[in-house]
Amino acid sequence: MAFRGDSVQNHFHSVQALRGIAATLVAIFHFFPTQFVVGAAGVDLFFVISGFIMGTIGVNDRPLRFLSKRAIRIAPLYWLFTFAMCAGAIAGVYSNFTFDAVRLIKSLLFIPYWDETGHTWPLMVVGWTLNLEVFFYIVFAIGISFGRPILFTAATLLAMVFLGYGFETSNAAFTLWTSNLLLEFVAGLLLSRFSLGEKFAVPAVVIGVAALITTNVFSLFDPSYRILVWGVPAVLIVAGCLAIERMGNWSSPVLKPVQKVGDASYSLYLSHAFFAAAVHKFFGTAFLPSALGVAAAIVGAVAIFHLVEKPLIKFLKRPSIKLPTPSQA
Repeated sequence: MAFRGDSVQNHFHSVQALRGIAATLVAIFHFFPTQFVVGAAGVDLFFVISGFIMGTIGVNDRPLRFLSKRAIRIAPLYWLFTFAMCAGAIAGVYSNFTFDAVRLIKSLLFIPYWDETGHTWPLMVVGWTLNLEVFFYIVFAIGISFGRPILFTAATLLAMVFLGYGFETSNAAFTLWTSNLLLEFVAGLLLSRFSLGEKFAVPAVVIGVAALITTNVFSLFDPSYRILVWGVPAVLIVAGCLAIERMGNWSSPVLKPVQKVGDASYSLYLSHAFFAAAVHKFFGTAFLPSALGVAAAIVGAVAIFHLVEKPLIKFLKRPSIKLPTPSQA
């Protein structure tokens, strides 16, 4: 590992490709929940990527501006899909889905709570990851205010994980906010400041991918060891891909469509469950309908990105008041 200092590249094609791969993995998992358990490791990739991105582009922001940008990025689309689920439940489309005002408000505000299954899942199940992301963003914003966002955030998240091991509680927020998955954000932050050596780049990716495949083939996954069996491979994959791009070897035309999916990864992450629910309702879990469902979810997500997510973000980022220029004042 080599220290990279403060001069950092702000855009990585490899990160966009990994986002697309991560979202697709999660989608495949929800279409094939028993055959492709390792698809859930896409979440671990997301967490490492998120730590890397914040450590790369977020360090020079002001705290409130940083939080405002993150809120615009994640909240509106998440709220739209949450309301869509609630509307579907009211209309009788989702017979197994119920909600009340308290759970709806907590879901919209990214406040963890225990659901009826004993998980810290909001109304949209995938939103549990956003609850953890928002906690990370808040800690990072506090770190910005102290002028040491990476050091402060890494130290705080490590302390929270140690607290989680040291104290048992029935509080949902404390349980989630002390999860050892926070270590994946820390790893991403470190990758924003340290680069893997060139000779280790490809081996890191190969080892990471092989480790994930092995856990799926031999059913080695255990939630208690997720940070090891999925988290460590995720770090290796992200570190290796970043190093490959820094070497100038990330130009394959094959990767461009994956990067396009990466652009729509958030839309895919939030919307694929609707496609999976429809396929499972009408066709069960048969392979061909589910495989076609994954393809439809990806195409649908790209459409949602261009027709909904992108225009919505552009609208919310517009200046609410246009100040006159000095010549007009």
